[in-house]
Amino acid sequence: MECYTLNGILNHLSNQLTGSFNPNEIQTIKKYIVEAVLNVPYHQVFLNTYQKVNSEKVREVERIIAELLAGKPLQYAVGLAYFSDLVLRVTPSVLIPRPETEELVSLIVKENKVNSPTILDVGTGSGCISLALAKHIADAKVTGVDISSDALSVAKDNAAINKLSVNFFQVDILEPTALEGFYFDIVVSNPPYVTESEKEFMKRNVLDYEPHMALFVPDSDPLRFFRAIALLSIRCLSPYGWLWFEINEALGSEVVDLLKSIGYDSVELMYDFRGKPRFVKAQRQSNG
Repeated sequence: MECYTLNGILNHLSNQLTGSFNPNEIQTIKKYIVEAVLNVPYHQVFLNTYQKVNSEKVREVERIIAELLAGKPLQYAVGLAYFSDLVLRVTPSVLIPRPETEELVSLIVKENKVNSPTILDVGTGSGCISLALAKHIADAKVTGVDISSDALSVAKDNAAINKLSVNFFQVDILEPTALEGFYFDIVVSNPPYVTESEKEFMKRNVLDYEPHMALFVPDSDPLRFFRAIALLSIRCLSPYGWLWFEINEALGSEVVDLLKSIGYDSVELMYDFRGKPRFVKAQRQSNG
């Protein structure tokens, strides 16, 4: 890169990415790199177009461009994702947080009526749900669990980065005795829910880079994690506590029926901002 100025980097990004990305994608990438890598608020760029950029940052931008052109998702190339007023470290050990999951957090925050609730996030990954709930619900006592030690390491880093207190530990949620002796007012999970047969419809950058363990379930038992979490939660939820799921849009009625059959009350299928059935909430009976 010949010109080590903000303007030079923006022009270089346009030149290198045109043809591989559409204009809207290029604009998003520019903003991400300027703010996350160059540490300049994007709205200030055009007041400082001739600001010099040191050679180390220039090399980092070149690395990111090469990785983007090779198909790596932007968040993994940069190493950061933004979620619900948090800055999160992300690696290929964890899923990139999605806008739908951010919407799930907003719903839980809006509907919570418990003071200082105890909250469990199952399959915490990057910690995005746990940390956002800890940030946005006053005095919440939040626990995040995952089977992946690598994911938990990322989640703990993100707690430190955002100066939030969440208790993270390793659990296999398919073990029937998992979480015995624990009690929570809210249990939330965005479990693996993409069926193996849906792989052919997914983008290559997701299939090539994101952790399959956190994405896929067998066609023969697409509800395996919903069932396991619901059965554990019916025992560890407080009376009238709530269970929240992010779900596969094709499995809404099946998840609702499952929760009703286990004994939950007030089971409701909810829609995301795209109008797709994406969330289910259910309440534990007082004598469940």
